[in-house]
Amino acid sequence: MDHMSKIDIKDYWRLIVRRRYLFITVALICLSVIVVGSYLIPKKYEAQCTVLVERNIINALVRGIAITPSIDERLRVLSLTMTSRNLIMKVIHDLDLDISKGSGKPIDLEMLVKKFQLGTKIKVVDKGGKGTDWFSVTYRDENPKVARDFVNTLVNRYVEENISAKKEESYDANKFLFEQRKFFKDKMDAAEGKILEFRKNKGIFVSVDEKTIVGEIKAAEANLETLKVQRIELEAKKIMTEKQLREEKPYTVAMFGKTKGDTLNDKITKLQDKLNELLVKYTDNYPEVIRTRAEIEILKKQVQENPSPNENAQGNETEMSTLNPIHQKIKEELGKTDLDLAALSAKEKHLRAFIESKKEYLGSIPLEKKVLADLEREKDTYRKIDDELIMKLGQSEVSKQMEIQDKTETFRIIDPAIIPTRPVSPNRVLIMLGGIVAGIGAGIGIILLLHAFDNSVKTVDELKKAFNVPVLAVIPQIVTANDVDERKKKDRKVYAFSIAYFSMICVLIIVEAIKMY
Repeated sequence: MDHMSKIDIKDYWRLIVRRRYLFITVALICLSVIVVGSYLIPKKYEAQCTVLVERNIINALVRGIAITPSIDERLRVLSLTMTSRNLIMKVIHDLDLDISKGSGKPIDLEMLVKKFQLGTKIKVVDKGGKGTDWFSVTYRDENPKVARDFVNTLVNRYVEENISAKKEESYDANKFLFEQRKFFKDKMDAAEGKILEFRKNKGIFVSVDEKTIVGEIKAAEANLETLKVQRIELEAKKIMTEKQLREEKPYTVAMFGKTKGDTLNDKITKLQDKLNELLVKYTDNYPEVIRTRAEIEILKKQVQENPSPNENAQGNETEMSTLNPIHQKIKEELGKTDLDLAALSAKEKHLRAFIESKKEYLGSIPLEKKVLADLEREKDTYRKIDDELIMKLGQSEVSKQMEIQDKTETFRIIDPAIIPTRPVSPNRVLIMLGGIVAGIGAGIGIILLLHAFDNSVKTVDELKKAFNVPVLAVIPQIVTANDVDERKKKDRKVYAFSIAYFSMICVLIIVEAIKMY
């Protein structure tokens, strides 16, 4: 094969010319196979649907108030979503392509899904809200009606599910935020209840302060000293009152003399007049008033018990025992003093208990302050979360209303797929042109291949080198005029046939180009 590296372009040309019949035959056979094969390839029809992504102006107005599902994110995953197995299966079911029609053979759904997934092409133009966003869905199939129906059904399905998904997403988000807000509101209320219960149990209604507690203890001790002084005064008063009570008799004796015209009724009248005069100057608790009333009651009782006809007779004095009003007054004061002493004892007991509890609490203030601070911090944490959730819930509610009223970004089909009338594949023009190139290449390749495996001696130099002997003479090939004529006739026939065949291929190429364009 060393001689292959030494031949130049002219040698290649001479080699092709010498084996021109083989070259033409191989080239025409290769071209014929490719042309015939292009007609055996099934036709493919392409259907396309264009969808516009409309951005509502309301989105700009409610930016920061409402949160809507991002259309940009949906466009980024559009290809994966539209060629998903779930969506393709729904389209197949809608078009009844999963039902065997007359063949009696079951449909291989997996192969069918795979076919649609591979044949579906999606082009997305996403300008990020700076311009018009749109996407197109293209599918090729041997049946133009299937191609059209598949594309339109796929797009409609996607648009419907996208709108439904956005609404469902808004509802789920709103429901989730409502549940979370209720959860943290209950947490915050529970924490606040713990704080109130803690303050109630510990007597803390304001921020805990040691100085305040010490001041309360000092004030309570001062009140206790005041009560002790009052107790000493009341005990001394009680001793004096008991001494007066012992000195005063409970009853007293009144003497009434009987003279002419001095009857019991007259005495009652005089005493009543005296009582009236006393009431003008004194109150009902005055000792003389009390004494006079007692005498009147005694006389009235005697009149009722002894209505004697000799009542008007004159005679000796009458001796009568009555309650001592001074004794009664002192006794009342003594009872009041006892009540005051009992009240002071109760107050002292309460103040001592209060002081002890405050002193005990004063020692536990650091721990209580920590517990209270933890409870306050927990409540503040829940409050912050609750405030944020309230804001998010409001945004979610606006978003939900926007989805319900269809005020967010929407998909609008501006160019639905129609039944294609011209196949897009196979492109026979390109195939045939490629066949011409392939035929020429195949002819040259066969010639070079045969030349590479040809080990015969072709030049004098190769002969000298092979046998290392001198060449005495070279006998050229003897060609007669008859041989030249026969070769020219054969060449003309082969060239004529080749040109005619090639012209026919060119005509086919022109015809196919006219059909396509």
